[in-house]
Amino acid sequence: MEGNNFEPRIIAFCCNWCAYAGADMAGVSRLEMPPYFRIIRVMCTGRVDPLFILHALASGADGIIVAGCHPGDCHYISGNLKAEQRVKFLKEMLKQTGMDKRFEMYFVSAGEANRFHDIIWEFTERIKKLGPNPVKGKVSPYMGIHKREQLLLELTAIFNGLKKEPQPFFAGEEEVIPGFGQPEFDSERCVGCGACYRNCPENVIHLNDVDGKRVLSHYHWSCITCSTCEEICPEEAVKIKKGFELKEFIDQVETVDVELPLRKCVECGKMFATSPQIEKLMKEEGIDIPEELMNLCPDCRNRAMARKFKEIAVNEISNVIYSGDYYG
Repeated sequence: MEGNNFEPRIIAFCCNWCAYAGADMAGVSRLEMPPYFRIIRVMCTGRVDPLFILHALASGADGIIVAGCHPGDCHYISGNLKAEQRVKFLKEMLKQTGMDKRFEMYFVSAGEANRFHDIIWEFTERIKKLGPNPVKGKVSPYMGIHKREQLLLELTAIFNGLKKEPQPFFAGEEEVIPGFGQPEFDSERCVGCGACYRNCPENVIHLNDVDGKRVLSHYHWSCITCSTCEEICPEEAVKIKKGFELKEFIDQVETVDVELPLRKCVECGKMFATSPQIEKLMKEEGIDIPEELMNLCPDCRNRAMARKFKEIAVNEISNVIYSGDYYG
């Protein structure tokens, strides 16, 4: 309902050790509070995933409070600071939708009953002025296979429910929460060996051989910054860059990173390796491989070497026979 008759639905994620105790003291002290909020007790606000907030908004909650210990007082050292970083990150992400005004992080100690009372009233008034959640009844909460997919589905649902097209928004290394980033390739060092592609646990990196080129690309949305690609690359050509780009994430943009020419087998015509791979192998110390062999695919190279060995063997046998040594 609009206007004065609007009764908002507010969810409060409260830390067990401080904010929940403060809320309990406010109740014991019989401080008058609005009946529109429901508390979800968590052992630490560090347990509050951004997905909890997004899921609540997609489900129709009009406002969400995250209330934890004051900085320096966290029962789990820094859980409250992690929660604060997540809330700030999510607020920046949703600023273009206006939904950022519907959730807030507060610090409340166990003895601050009056502060909890004031926060509830202040936040309730804010939500009443904003009115009902505009996506309420327009979208349904989704259940993804994993957290990253769930985040994608919830964000997409909110933007679709508001009929808004996501605009570019980038959070750098200082602003982004852990787990968001993407591989960054050095095209001068990459030889296209495919080690990053074969070992990526999330299938972030793609490798395709098309039109005489080997193309390495990646999906920004699915990278979890595990750094496997960075660790496995023999050329140190890939690094993980932490950050988050909202539009690329929602649109699941595939970014092309490196395009390398493929070497064509002069015998069978099959594309078998990138030119930088061949050039690197030929420059390796202690390896003396005839260039004509390097223009053959592994199968044709093996056949050519077998023919060469056969020729050498036949010549050696012939030399022995005609020299007279064969008969002693």
